[in-house]
Amino acid sequence: MSVTCPTCAAADETVVVGKALLDSDRPLDPTTRELLSMPPEPGGSTGAAITLLVLAGLFGLLGVRALFSDDDGGSSDAAYRFGYHYGPLLVAVILLGIGLTLHTDHRSRRTGPADQWPHTVEQWQQLQRVWRETWLCRSCRVAFLPAASLRPDSSPSPAVPLPQFPQWVVTVASQNNRPATPPPPN
Repeated sequence: MSVTCPTCAAADETVVVGKALLDSDRPLDPTTRELLSMPPEPGGSTGAAITLLVLAGLFGLLGVRALFSDDDGGSSDAAYRFGYHYGPLLVAVILLGIGLTLHTDHRSRRTGPADQWPHTVEQWQQLQRVWRETWLCRSCRVAFLPAASLRPDSSPSPAVPLPQFPQWVVTVASQNNRPATPPPPN
């Protein structure tokens, strides 16, 4: 399927954005690839935070095991007995705190300011849908939505320069996410 560019009227230079990113015959330059890349999903966590939380869980289990063990440390020093019984739990609490801090910090950086969209997975899916339906014209380096791409009654979008593409996708997706206004009562 080929779509005509609204700026230069070329049909042989247009391609869906997702296919343009995967095209090995005509690869895009790194700047264009970054501009056209799929926006990240809201939420999520880092590998470091997940690793720390898993380690905290393992140390927590080890600590519970040490608390209920029959070994009282014999004639050991009181500090040694305390460390033996409560040390793994202390390490677990420290790892848990660091892991949760990393997770919270990562989420706040990914979601950005409170007015930044999307906030939910459903909104991100709408954003992804707009991104999937967007076309790229390689000759004039613009992105656009053809007619009936998002809804059967939708008109074609104007061409958008690639530097404006990320914000444009968010704007279109957030507008399409609004509930339809009900018809006026008779």
